[in-house]
Amino acid sequence: MKKKLLVLLFVLMSLDFYAQVNYDKSYFIDNNGVKTECFIKNKDKNDNPTEFEYKLSADESQIMKIDIKTIKEVKIANILKYERATVKLDTSSVNLQTLNGNREPEWKEVTIFLKALVDSEASLYEYKNGNLKRYFYKTSTMPVEQLVCRKYVLNEELSTKLLSNNDFQKQLWQNLNCGSKNINDLLLLKYTRKDLTDYFIEYNTCKNNTITDFGKKLEKGSVNIKALVGFTSSSLSLNNNLSQITADFGNKMNFSFGAEVEWILPVNKNKWSLYLAPSYNSYENSTTVTAYNRGPFLSDTVTESWDASLSHLDVSFGFRYYMFVSDNSKIFLGGSYIFSKVLDSDIHNADRTYQMEAKLTGGIGYGIGYTYKNKFNVELKHSSRNIFDNFIYFDSTYSMTSLIFGYTIFDSGKKK
Repeated sequence: MKKKLLVLLFVLMSLDFYAQVNYDKSYFIDNNGVKTECFIKNKDKNDNPTEFEYKLSADESQIMKIDIKTIKEVKIANILKYERATVKLDTSSVNLQTLNGNREPEWKEVTIFLKALVDSEASLYEYKNGNLKRYFYKTSTMPVEQLVCRKYVLNEELSTKLLSNNDFQKQLWQNLNCGSKNINDLLLLKYTRKDLTDYFIEYNTCKNNTITDFGKKLEKGSVNIKALVGFTSSSLSLNNNLSQITADFGNKMNFSFGAEVEWILPVNKNKWSLYLAPSYNSYENSTTVTAYNRGPFLSDTVTESWDASLSHLDVSFGFRYYMFVSDNSKIFLGGSYIFSKVLDSDIHNADRTYQMEAKLTGGIGYGIGYTYKNKFNVELKHSSRNIFDNFIYFDSTYSMTSLIFGYTIFDSGKKK
């Protein structure tokens, strides 16, 4: 079963490209101002793009391309908007090892797509290319301009100081100042997406401007609470090399139940999540064992029956990576670390020469699953552990393969 799961994981990962990328309902505006409704391939890249692939309808087989030379605006699924702009871009190094003593930006004129973070009368944009990250803004009366923040070094006789040209604070103070802002407020402002987005929203709110907060749309996490039920095929084997005892209790199907709290992380289009899942599991079976070097002369071969019963509470702390198949369907891969508390156990042979209690070690679990409409999910999970961590001469393998069905009873991200 473990090998089968690994094969399934490999197949799913190889299909990642096809499952991850959706063609979302979008539009683009070309150089002549013509707006085209279409479905654009959302590659979800970290860097600002220079081209896009699109289809005229969701089921269209023909894929076409548009690039920065032919279009001036793109909007994808109401969560991403790019605007083309020819701007002066500060290309100075952001690597601390290569900073120089020049306080002024190193300007280069470029034509780029800017990602809108706040779309309003005063708009905020982001540009990323590798390690380079810059923020831009424009107003109804001002063209697009970079907000300046440049790191540089000052070499002194006994030390080197890292300094920062924070002219962006001065730019905002002079050009976007509303209400009771004073210079001290601006001096506390950091050159980060969060601080700048908050500032632009506050400014536009003060001016009673209509606001579209794309940053909020892109980074919206949620918390899900699920009820879980499932079937678990468990197997137990143990051996004692000293007494030459090997017992294979075989597979046993049991019912399991539990709950889960999952946090969908507000990053990477909500493809990552963390979860905490307590569950109840049990195992009970018997087997016949051939024991060597037993009997009156410690040289006989003895056949005896062994019984094993075990119940435990597991708490899995793990992560998932989701791959979107459609708007309603997702496939996921997961991994977890499992903590266990043994509630009851009794493992013994017929005459109780050996009578042992289990002590479950922590272990790694992994699985694959499917989610429909963020409401129903099914997951195949596997784990394998030792239950005799407290016995010197006994080794064991306790494996669990579970088919778990989940139902979301609370979703904080669900639209009211």
